[in-house]
Amino acid sequence: MLRSKLAPVAVMMLLSAGFVVLPHGSANAAKFCAQLRGSTAAGQPNCSFSTLDACRARVRHQGGGHCYKLTTHS
Repeated sequence: MLRSKLAPVAVMMLLSAGFVVLPHGSANAAKFCAQLRGSTAAGQPNCSFSTLDACRARVRHQGGGHCYKLTTHS
């Protein structure tokens, strides 16, 4: 009886530990921005890309522009 009650608790503890231990995307992961052709430098770039390839694909799909790595200055 006790074993059947402890099994779900043990499973949840293992899953929770795995979530904490396994690597996740870094909070400071590199971000890439797309600046579309025809927009001004003051325009709002799309900086939601996690890879340069994804950024380039979006720029190509939208008709041109360029991608750059978002840099933050502390």
